[in-house]
Amino acid sequence: MDDSQPSPSSNLDDAGNSTTNIPLDLTIEILARLPGNSIIRFQYVSKLWFSIIRSKDFTDSFLTRSKTRPRLLFTFKHFDSRKRFIFSAPEHDNNDKYSTVVARHDMTISNLVYYIRSRPVNGFVCCTRGSSIAVCNPTTRQIVKLPDVESNGRHVYARLGYDPVEDQYKVLCVMFFDPYSAKCKRQGIQPEPYVFTLQSQQKEWRKIEITQGVAYRSVDGGICIDGAIYFGDGRSRIVRFDVRSETLELIQAPENSLITETSDSALVNYNGKLGGVDYNYTRETKLWILEDAEKQEWSELRFARPSEWDDLLEDYFTSEGESHTGELIMVDSRLISSEPFSVCYYDFHRESLRRVEVQGIADDEFRRVHGIGKRTREILGFPGYVENIRFL
Repeated sequence: MDDSQPSPSSNLDDAGNSTTNIPLDLTIEILARLPGNSIIRFQYVSKLWFSIIRSKDFTDSFLTRSKTRPRLLFTFKHFDSRKRFIFSAPEHDNNDKYSTVVARHDMTISNLVYYIRSRPVNGFVCCTRGSSIAVCNPTTRQIVKLPDVESNGRHVYARLGYDPVEDQYKVLCVMFFDPYSAKCKRQGIQPEPYVFTLQSQQKEWRKIEITQGVAYRSVDGGICIDGAIYFGDGRSRIVRFDVRSETLELIQAPENSLITETSDSALVNYNGKLGGVDYNYTRETKLWILEDAEKQEWSELRFARPSEWDDLLEDYFTSEGESHTGELIMVDSRLISSEPFSVCYYDFHRESLRRVEVQGIADDEFRRVHGIGKRTREILGFPGYVENIRFL
């Protein structure tokens, strides 16, 4: 998207602009209550509105308000047209056992089929494809492509993080060889971490030092909580990257847990603390909560798994974290044209399950316009997505 100021021909004549009779503070309040995609369009109404909408005070205020109405982010790719489609829908917080919400199409990424492996951070999404890494904002439809990394045959993993103290977004990129490859046997498995700071003068990736004793062989999932990125290492440990200090440390997962080792389990943000949901293939579900990161002390909540979960876990559902209401969210991982698409919420304390049908994702009209066809497609869903009108 072009970030330049609107041309005079596209602006309203200030003398005839109806906003001249509206107090400035009221204009700002009205704009702040609009949906993000509407605000992005209205920034070209006049120079005044452009300056208001692009100001840091306004974007920060909008983000704060947006966090009180989080959304679910859904994305799927279409290989034939080399496009990735991104939708969002409101997180549903009523107590009805069955209900519906309507999703909207927020963005289409063309030309390159980027992969999305981790949850959004303040509305920004990190995308990867081989050595190509980008950060996109579905609200503004802005895509910031970062310099390509030199992978030299290594696996490339990228995770987005946010430092609330310095108000900075950074991308952590980790590269290493497949542990079973011949190159790994010759050159070792030690990962190489790099950092890129967005909205800075930085033009290249910066290599950072690996903290002594910190070694891992994979990057599974990814979530940013209070200035730190967490991801599983494929074994029984969690890697913590401090976004501000750019240091790495290892956290031992709870003994006998599988929160970093199975596709059904997930790292979550539980009331501002790192949590992990462990299904453990038994009738019992465990919620682990990291109470003290320095001492690596975990607390544990156990729940008898309701019988309704059996069909869900066998029907290609995946858990992707918890909603703003503290419920665990399970997302249907298949998009089938002839069947309703669902999201399930599980309340740990009430031990109750509710199911929400999401309408409007790749319906017949959308499929016809974009030439998608009716075959089944893999879809990813992430909770905690918020609209953000900030440009990077």
